[in-house]
Amino acid sequence: MSLLEGVTVVRSSDPAFRAAACDIPDFYVDVPYENEIVRARFTPGGLLLHGGGDSVITLPVSPFTKEHVSPARDTRLRWMNSVIHCTHYVAGAGEQEYLNKQDAPDVSFVNRDAIERSDEAWTEESL
Repeated sequence: MSLLEGVTVVRSSDPAFRAAACDIPDFYVDVPYENEIVRARFTPGGLLLHGGGDSVITLPVSPFTKEHVSPARDTRLRWMNSVIHCTHYVAGAGEQEYLNKQDAPDVSFVNRDAIERSDEAWTEESL
């Protein structure tokens, strides 16, 4: 018995996945900053990069494509489901608080069991 039999695994960071996703109003953009690629929050006035604590660094908006976009928390479900068209979504307690289930009316939402010792949660099945 294979745990992932019949399951297609995709990475939301894959440029092809991102290109296929719907447009969303609230998102992050992967941009170069100090010789690294960072994820900065898009705003019309600039890209906001969390600098730790209460520090926020404003970067200028530079040209980007959908392949550089990742959703913010409140747009993640709609963005993801525009590509994978899931039928079921298993969500933890934290996600249940903010998921906008109206963005996916045909999806059955399943509450994930609480994991008391998450550092010991694992499976022998490898991806």
